[in-house]
Amino acid sequence: MLRLAVDTLRHRLTSFVGAFLALALGTTMIGLMTLALAATFGSPHSGPQRFRDARTVIAPLGFDGQPMKAPAVLPEDVIAQLPGATADRSFPVRLGATQATGHPWSSAAFAGYRLTAGRAPGSADEIVVGGGKAEQIGRHVDAYRVVGVTDARWFEDAVFFTGAEAQHLSPGVNALITDHAPPSGLKAVVLTGDDRTQLDPDPTGGTQALANAQAMAGSTTGLAVCVAVFVVIATFAFATEQRRRELALLRLVGAAPRQVRRMVLGEALLIGVAAAVAGCALAPFATGALRAWMVDHHVAPGWFTIPLNPLPLLVTFAIGVTAALVGAAATLVRVSLIRPIEVLRESAVERRGMTPVRWLLGAAMLVGAVTAGVVIARTEPYLAASARKYEAVPVLYVGAVALLAPVLLRPVTALLTAPLRRSAKAGPMLVRENILTSRRRTAATVAPIVVAVGLVGTLLTMQKSGDAASLARQRQEVHAAAVVTGADAATVERLEAVPGLRVTPATPMNIRLGTAQDEQIDSLGATAVPAAALGTTVTPPVVSGSLASPPPNFLVIDEKAAAEDGLKVGDEVVTLLPTGARVRTVVTAVIARGLNGDDAYVSASLAGGLSPSLVYLDSAVERKETAQALAGSGAQLSTYDAYLDARRAHAAEQTDTAAVVILGIALAYALIAVANTLVMALAGRRREFALLGLAGAVRGQIIRMAAAESAVAVVVGTVLAVVATGLAAATQHASLSRLVTDAPTVVPWAQLTATVALCALVTLVTASGAAGRAARQGAAVPQD
Repeated sequence: MLRLAVDTLRHRLTSFVGAFLALALGTTMIGLMTLALAATFGSPHSGPQRFRDARTVIAPLGFDGQPMKAPAVLPEDVIAQLPGATADRSFPVRLGATQATGHPWSSAAFAGYRLTAGRAPGSADEIVVGGGKAEQIGRHVDAYRVVGVTDARWFEDAVFFTGAEAQHLSPGVNALITDHAPPSGLKAVVLTGDDRTQLDPDPTGGTQALANAQAMAGSTTGLAVCVAVFVVIATFAFATEQRRRELALLRLVGAAPRQVRRMVLGEALLIGVAAAVAGCALAPFATGALRAWMVDHHVAPGWFTIPLNPLPLLVTFAIGVTAALVGAAATLVRVSLIRPIEVLRESAVERRGMTPVRWLLGAAMLVGAVTAGVVIARTEPYLAASARKYEAVPVLYVGAVALLAPVLLRPVTALLTAPLRRSAKAGPMLVRENILTSRRRTAATVAPIVVAVGLVGTLLTMQKSGDAASLARQRQEVHAAAVVTGADAATVERLEAVPGLRVTPATPMNIRLGTAQDEQIDSLGATAVPAAALGTTVTPPVVSGSLASPPPNFLVIDEKAAAEDGLKVGDEVVTLLPTGARVRTVVTAVIARGLNGDDAYVSASLAGGLSPSLVYLDSAVERKETAQALAGSGAQLSTYDAYLDARRAHAAEQTDTAAVVILGIALAYALIAVANTLVMALAGRRREFALLGLAGAVRGQIIRMAAAESAVAVVVGTVLAVVATGLAAATQHASLSRLVTDAPTVVPWAQLTATVALCALVTLVTASGAAGRAARQGAAVPQD
């Protein structure tokens, strides 16, 4: 039967072009994303980076003997024991609109920085810019003059000062570099060799910087595989239906069902191998454009590359061949049921629109989506706010509706085409009956539309609703009239001196919890706020304990940290702050888990030396005293609503950026599949069009009829996609409602409308062109 499969492919290439194109394009899409995904793994920059040319580095001591990075500082007694060591300081600095990291020039060589133009700084008002250009030399930036530039480093944007100026800006020493063996009993961490990577800004060697790119590539790869499998199954099922009489003829001349099945699988294997090879050959040519887009939209750092890697292409090849076999396997039950007598059947009326395999897959996906949504809502509802962690639920809904489309087609189509029944014209009647009696053909066209519109609707609704819920949760937890960003300690002091103004500085930081025996319990992201702000300005939902009148050394943790670390209200722990200070804190409250990672608060009285990133104000921004306190500080004042709106806009921009790749590729593939299916379907209707011609229809009427059928298919596909979007939105809302009062559901109407319009355009243009060509090639079709 394999030889017969080869002969069939050779003599009926036109019939298999659609399946080949669908699979080749899907394999190209998967290959492109697997290459990008593979490029995000590993350590692009191995070995120490920040102190690559240092022999020995002395760092502050944390829990369990682990080193601490800046802003942690070394004790004075440790510095005194190493009088010849080079002091390194790392501190944030803003020069103009640039946020950079400041260092003394004396430590530049240990990171491999070399002057490319100019000279080293010699006075307090001179700086050297890392990765700068020669034409910058001589220019003034704020109070400093650029006197030199160095080569760039991937892990930071550096600015170098004289040693004295660096000490003035950041008095504490963050690390010491020495060529000599340190004395024994030093209360610090001694790092040599590869251990020096622990002090790098990115100790993973660049992998951390690729986290966004990895998440995007991973999500897109999974989505691409799902879309490819959906479309390939629909394409192979339709191709098999078009050959029903041919397969019945094989049965008539003596072929057993198992032989016919082997022939169909053999054809799928040959098509799969050819399409997978084509896709793997085309994928590398598109990596340059993908890489450029990722860098331009800050999805990946500028040094990111996508090399040619044979392993991802081998995986892609296997996926392509497997998709072809799965698509063919979905039709095997139908092939086994073909009877020899069907070779005589001329009627195009279909008696069954679904196969058992399609029933099984569709039902399994629907049950899986509902089950996953219910389990998440009951156990881990916060996952519904994460697009990456919740993505499977909407994808399962779209897949289920796409696979069950033939079942839903008849009632939906009958409802939508009911007005055509009352029409006295033959054209509308033909459109309605053609759709109702050719469910498989219509389903093959509708399925990609459901996938295209459904993925845009469900995934963007999920992302935008999750972002909106996070902001709504913040609005419910923080009560402020205005927000100041970019304020330093002096600005906060001036604001606190304004009469009648309640000022709440908020300082996000990473803290470590440990025991009195110097053993680390956990590492948390926390926000330092004044004790008076708890229960007034900052009101997170309390699970146990109280926010009223907290002690000066309070610590508030969320229920996740409390459960994992075995902590409860009243427990005392040692908290290691980013400055290296160890303070005793008491757990005064356990709050509900946040939507974006850890949700903890620590007393601002313990976080001296760290500048707040936000300052909440309880009065309107029009007060003159407030404006005077901020004058000349560079800090920005806005209403709290405007601040949240800006964050919402930024989140929407990130969502749209991710959607361009994640949904754009899948949408393009689905649209190509729509066009491909229409060409296959209309090419097989030449005899039907010829009969209409004999009955008096002209070519223009046939084209309009085909266009009307495709328009109805777009409407039906859109309705089914809206059903999938509604199910996914309701499931997500059930989870978010447990975390946020009146959880918002945001439907991307603009993107949905644009997607439907694009589907309609592609469908109408393809249907009109293919119908015109089929009618021209048919017999006895009068021209206009």
